[in-house]
Amino acid sequence: MERVLASGLKDSIGKKVFVAGWVRNLRNLGKINFVSLHDRSGKIQAVVKDAGVAEELKKIGLEDVVKLEGKVNEDKRSKSGAELEVSKITVLSTSDRTLPVDVQGKTKTNFEHRFNHRVLDLRGEKGQAIFNVENTICQAFREHLISQDFIEIHTPKIIATGTEGGANMFPVVYFEREAFLAQSPQFFKQMLVGSGFERVFEVAAVYRAETHDTPFHLNEYVSLDLEFGFIEDESDVMKATQGVIQESLKRVREENRKELELLDVDLHEPKGDFPVIHYWDIPKVMTSFGKEFDVDEDLSREHEEILCKHAVEKFKCPFIFVDNYPASKRPAYTQPYEKDTRFTRGYDLLYNGLEITTGGQRIHDYELLRKKFAEKGFPLESFEYYFEVFKYGMPPHGGQAIGLERLVMKLLNLDNVREASFFPRDRKRLTP
Repeated sequence: MERVLASGLKDSIGKKVFVAGWVRNLRNLGKINFVSLHDRSGKIQAVVKDAGVAEELKKIGLEDVVKLEGKVNEDKRSKSGAELEVSKITVLSTSDRTLPVDVQGKTKTNFEHRFNHRVLDLRGEKGQAIFNVENTICQAFREHLISQDFIEIHTPKIIATGTEGGANMFPVVYFEREAFLAQSPQFFKQMLVGSGFERVFEVAAVYRAETHDTPFHLNEYVSLDLEFGFIEDESDVMKATQGVIQESLKRVREENRKELELLDVDLHEPKGDFPVIHYWDIPKVMTSFGKEFDVDEDLSREHEEILCKHAVEKFKCPFIFVDNYPASKRPAYTQPYEKDTRFTRGYDLLYNGLEITTGGQRIHDYELLRKKFAEKGFPLESFEYYFEVFKYGMPPHGGQAIGLERLVMKLLNLDNVREASFFPRDRKRLTP
């Protein structure tokens, strides 16, 4: 006898099988008892008619881990189309009868309290659905890029210098010297492009010691990074960004229909190219919405929301690229915009009112790169390991980084980015 998951119960009608999972609900209807069991694939409806087995059932409580043996019968009333008639119960593990979180979600639990008991919180159907969608996005990102001849890389997370200097970095004790947790794999991505791999990507955690305490920020988050060489300009990187986003949404629609229905998300795949707005054109858009904006200032959350509203109204698209960010708002390695060096070939991608991606063309000229680092006030000697590849031949290149949790937050209409992190790390939380 083999274990059958909830997703395969309908294919086992007429067979004797066993199922295993967590007890989510118990109902007594006189001579008949019902058990709702959950495994990694969904819900199993089981019925107990035998009096002896019913006595064993009385010893079971919510969230106990049990094994149920029996025959699978057709049941058109259940979503799975099948029901297990139980002939034997085996308790594998018992749960404390006082549950700090309502796993079924029938009663609302305090937000912070849910994260204090995150493992129980994640047993709920909605929590599982969020991360099934997240898994699909990561797989789509990987598989799409591999199909485009990219190679997956794994870069250090303990580093000597930051990609944007020492600000907003977490220091760590590294034997007799100070080191930092990586803000980004940026330098290593570029170095590996220049080492001859040409096209690289990484899915990994990054760390930002920012003091934000908002629904949009995490201090440790998953970054979907890519970098590739022999580009014309940042528009090639935008095409790559658009490609992985569109493929991800397509895969979610195809593979996560159950999750989207559970989360009440009507996901639309944008058709055609994402609209692009140049930074110097933002004031005109803001004026049309009754707001003021100066090209020397950074975008606020309100500005991002307005630009996305503009994209929906004019282009019927929830995404919009904001290209040519001011040099003062971009890292030293960003390629200047040749026609007006106050601006760069760096961009952000906004989605439903929030920045989810930062990218652009990088400087590939050795002397210009050193000059820009010096202008930003960085000690050049600390970055010689990074500059070296540019000294010995570097192609024009660019890349981008997608914040996974932010993308999922906006895609699923979540209220807080922490909902899209298994064990969120923010300014106040270090456990569990």
